[in-house]
Formats: sequence, C-alpha cells, structure tokens
Amino acid sequence: MSSPARWWTRLDDGRLQCNLCPRHCRLNEGQRAFCFVRQRQGEAMVLTTYGRSTGFCIDPIEKKPLSHFYPGTPVLSFGTAGCNLGCRFCQNWNISKAREIEKLSDSASPEQIARAAVLNGCTSVAFTYNDPVIWAEYAIDTARACHQQDIKTVAVTAGYISDEARPEFFSHFDAVNVDLKAFTQTFYEKL
Repeated sequence: MSSPARWWTRLDDGRLQCNLCPRHCRLNEGQRAFCFVRQRQGEAMVLTTYGRSTGFCIDPIEKKPLSHFYPGTPVLSFGTAGCNLGCRFCQNWNISKAREIEKLSDSASPEQIARAAVLNGCTSVAFTYNDPVIWAEYAIDTARACHQQDIKTVAVTAGYISDEARPEFFSHFDAVNVDLKAFTQTFYEKL
C-alpha cells in the first residue's frame, strides 16, 4: 500500500529529491530511494510500506533496550521493510533489505496497532526491526493513534535523519533508543 510521502522537493532538472535523510536521494520516474521504501510515482514521492508490517512481537521493554522507561512492562514491537543504511553487520538484513514487501508483510493500520497494544496489555509500542525514520509518515500516524489510546511510543533508530525532518519525527515519541552503529564519521559515510 502506498501513501503520499512528505519531505521531498522537485529539482530544476525534473528529478524529485527525498529530504527525509542525509542521503538526499534524487529520483526519476519509478525509481526508489536507497531505503527502497520511498519511490517516485508520477510527480510525487510515496511511501510504499505505509500500513504494512513485517512482524509483531510482545517483548519486555528492557529488550529495546530501555531500562528506565516503564521497567518491567510489555511492549508491542513492530517494523516494516527497508533501511537507509547499509550495515554489513545488520541483524535484521532479511527485512532491512527486503524487496518483496507485499509477500513479507501484513496489513496493519495505525489504529489496528494501537488496538493490538491495548488488547495485549502493552504499555507501549516500539517502532523497531528496521529504522522507523524511513517510514516516518506511518510511524507518526501510528504514534498519534497510540497516544489516543494512552499507549506510549518508542523509536529504535540509528538516528540517520535530516535536520528538516528530525524535530517533527522525534516529537511524536515518548522514548528513543539511538542505536549507535560506529564511532567515527568516516565509518558512517561508508554505510
């Protein structure tokens, strides 16, 4: 399922530039960004994984790992496909580099995810497995739906997001775990 994407601009040469992450992918018709989930369709950019999840699991919050955020409580974990990094050591490469999202995922609206958390007695929902930055529109809508049900939200992210998108994205989360991938700028540039 596709949904209109935000954080993009039209360039003078006719390409569309994604402004969600620092890669600033420049796309011609039909092309996908490095993350594979943001695509140019016609004169607009779309998020191709909106409303799709590659998996759900109920975990202890400490597995996120968060030790001082509602300790001892269950969290509903979910993610989609794709990633804006290319880590050779990725633990979830089968979904972060998935190219057949329709075969690997189930439909899950923001409201369904919030309801599932309530029905399963979860205090929070974790946006995890792959980086929620690349599916920011879906993550934000889901965080809003969770907050309407008094469910807390947790982003597990590498934090590879543009200055333009960062304030709005993170404002929708109650807790964030920034997953450090390297200790040097040079290493990050190679990802």
